[in-house]
Amino acid sequence: MSLAATLLCGFVVMWLMVTAFSHIPPFQFWVSRFDQFHLIPRWNFFAPNPGDKDYHLVVRHRCLDGRLTEWQNVPLYVPRPKLACLWHPQKRAAKVLNDAVQSIRFLYRHEGVSDSGLPFSLPYLLLLRTVCRLAPPADDATELQFAIIESTGHDETRALTCAFLSSYHRR
Repeated sequence: MSLAATLLCGFVVMWLMVTAFSHIPPFQFWVSRFDQFHLIPRWNFFAPNPGDKDYHLVVRHRCLDGRLTEWQNVPLYVPRPKLACLWHPQKRAAKVLNDAVQSIRFLYRHEGVSDSGLPFSLPYLLLLRTVCRLAPPADDATELQFAIIESTGHDETRALTCAFLSSYHRR
């Protein structure tokens, strides 16, 4: 093996070792301090708090006589076509809706946005537009209400909780 190949091989091995050490908490500060040009990659295969909940958007209508219809599911995700690995532009719309659901939860739970201010936020308006467009109302429906439902677990052990409940909106 030539000297250049040996040096290159040694450099790559050292770079991989430093990359491995950069993912160990006691060494992260040391490696980032000397990595001024960001040559050491950061690979985060798993988030610090992995997602363990599914979210569902549901809607119901209030009729002229005051009765409420059953909750109906509003699909956040479209079925994947067979060629989705090559071309699937609909996934962007689903991602926007999923981000809106996450934003509503964050604003409502963590940021303390008031109930009077939340309906003027962009995520809320996007979800309201989506339920108005995708959920056909009953014949005599005058108002609608939507909710974000969290589900955890699997089929037999699935637990549902209401993460957010909107006020009523006129159709």
